[in-house]
Amino acid sequence: MNLVGLDYVNEKDKELTKLFIESKSIKKYILGINKLGKSVLKHLEVDGIIDDFTRVQKSRKKTVLQIEEVPKDSIILTVATGSPLEVNIKLDELGYTHFNYLAFIKYSKLDLVHPPFIMDFKDDFLQNESNYQKTYNLLADKKSKEVFKKVLNFKMTFDLEFMKGFTNNFDEQYFDKDLIPEIKDISFLDGGAYVGDTLPNIIKNFPDYKKIYCIEPNNLHLKIAKRDFSTQRDIEFINCGLGNKKQETSKTQELQDNCAHDYQAENIDTIDNLIKEKVDFIKLDIEGAEQDTIIGSKQTILNHHPILAICIYHKAQDWYKVPELVLGIRNDYKVYIRHYMEGIYETVMYFIPKVDY
Repeated sequence: MNLVGLDYVNEKDKELTKLFIESKSIKKYILGINKLGKSVLKHLEVDGIIDDFTRVQKSRKKTVLQIEEVPKDSIILTVATGSPLEVNIKLDELGYTHFNYLAFIKYSKLDLVHPPFIMDFKDDFLQNESNYQKTYNLLADKKSKEVFKKVLNFKMTFDLEFMKGFTNNFDEQYFDKDLIPEIKDISFLDGGAYVGDTLPNIIKNFPDYKKIYCIEPNNLHLKIAKRDFSTQRDIEFINCGLGNKKQETSKTQELQDNCAHDYQAENIDTIDNLIKEKVDFIKLDIEGAEQDTIIGSKQTILNHHPILAICIYHKAQDWYKVPELVLGIRNDYKVYIRHYMEGIYETVMYFIPKVDY
């Protein structure tokens, strides 16, 4: 695989971390308002908080500044998670010295809030390097192997340099033109439908679709999807979580405490139980329940050989457990990986049937 290794050090980021903690003469600012920045403030005093270039507001103790108000000889710690490369480019253009929260958590050794979906990687890789290699060997094209190495190098190093080239590309997520064949009268299962944010692209890419199953455990989110797509034909909205068996919980079960989509389920069932008709395409973005859901989709995968687009960024072990589970059911799939965001989110593993459409 030729990865950079867990002992990699970015000397510039390491030095900026030291200055940010120890310097009494350099002005220091945090760019972004979230729980990551708040955790830094529990340990250090800073000279101000910068907004995301668009808002001006007040916090309880600090004035929230516009970037133009910040001296050019300052150090800026950015806590953006959604578009960190875009933020870096903007700060470079403006001539600021800056570094990212991921570098700060790596080199500061302070007890900080963990960024999502990355802190479990190191221990897992040390114990399962051969399994990561197996996944790498499975990948069906050069681009998949490049994506694999870039994202794993990032997870090893916390260094955004390895993410350069990725963009926030939500239109192609799950619908990559290089991978997805044309299918007429498709039946699409949207697992983790949230508020229906994938539905427009399903409809755009498959305008003659036969049926869309929109499955979402959070009833409030599903109500929004129903409202927004109330006039759209042949969508079945199912208020349920997905897993490996049918179960009801006595209270709301939160599957991932740092997920953006608040994937909670009071009722959980399997795809095999919920859908008895033919399914051509299954998309899963269900905040850590992907492995269980594959187990609960065994008959559907065996009987219908659907395309699978499965998010693998929630858990480190998803990178090898997901292909192991799917190919353990059917081994006649080609396996690909694509990544659709500047940060750690939105890595998708595709399983494309080895058949002609």
